[in-house]
Amino acid sequence: MDALIFIKDILIATLGQMAALFLGFFIFGLLIHFISQLTFRSLANAFGRWGTYFVAWLGTPVHELGHALFCVIFLHKIQEIRFFQPDRETGTLGYVYHTWNPRNPWHVLGNFFIGIGPVVLGCAALFAVFYFLIPDSSQVWDSIIAGVNSLGASASVGDYFTVFRDSIPSILNLIFTSDNLNTWQFWVFLYLSICIASNVRLSWADIKGSLSGLGCIILPFLILNLILLLAGRTSESVFPYTASVLGAVYSLLILALIMVLIGFVLIYVLSATYCKLIHNSFLNPFK
Repeated sequence: MDALIFIKDILIATLGQMAALFLGFFIFGLLIHFISQLTFRSLANAFGRWGTYFVAWLGTPVHELGHALFCVIFLHKIQEIRFFQPDRETGTLGYVYHTWNPRNPWHVLGNFFIGIGPVVLGCAALFAVFYFLIPDSSQVWDSIIAGVNSLGASASVGDYFTVFRDSIPSILNLIFTSDNLNTWQFWVFLYLSICIASNVRLSWADIKGSLSGLGCIILPFLILNLILLLAGRTSESVFPYTASVLGAVYSLLILALIMVLIGFVLIYVLSATYCKLIHNSFLNPFK
């Protein structure tokens, strides 16, 4: 019985760490994918396939570069890469074709990060745009990280979501101020962030590719938790800054979700107005 409890503790610790570290990438990636699909459909239905290029010209290269970056890091061989090459028949806007050795653990591990690469690089690009174009942007991250750090080791998942939920008004209040509306930096930020955020997404193909490398991540964590439990220690003592890092990462994912929502609303209103005035028709973004 003690052995079963020990195994259960290892599995619970490992699953909790996997969820904390990576589940948000998949949840936010899918949410953003769904919303961005509505954005692209609105543009395509109103202005034709050329309309999607309004946001895809920048977001798609960032998306594909996210895949390619981790291909290089994990030594996959890139056979062909197109940062922005729309294909009318397949509907793809860009792609990265790569090969790897399925017997090489480093290559297999790379599949996971290659799959979520667009979210990682997209959030980094979004942060750069936000940091350089919105005044006092660091205040938001400082407050989020401080809120996460104040929760302590006994905090529940709900506590973390509360901190992230409360950060949304802070982000909006910092971006949409009367002073910002009168600057060119704000409008450049708004456009660039919508282009980038609309492509901080994970397709089912990306998720399928990531899952093929998941085992190479779980195994080291299982071994680590086994060693820590035998030694009577916890993972927090080994990685004391995990909460701060997660706070920063999830705040960026929240920013991406906010901007893709704003982008969809603005683009839908523009596209629907055009359809009504020119074609006297109702624009349905779900078709």
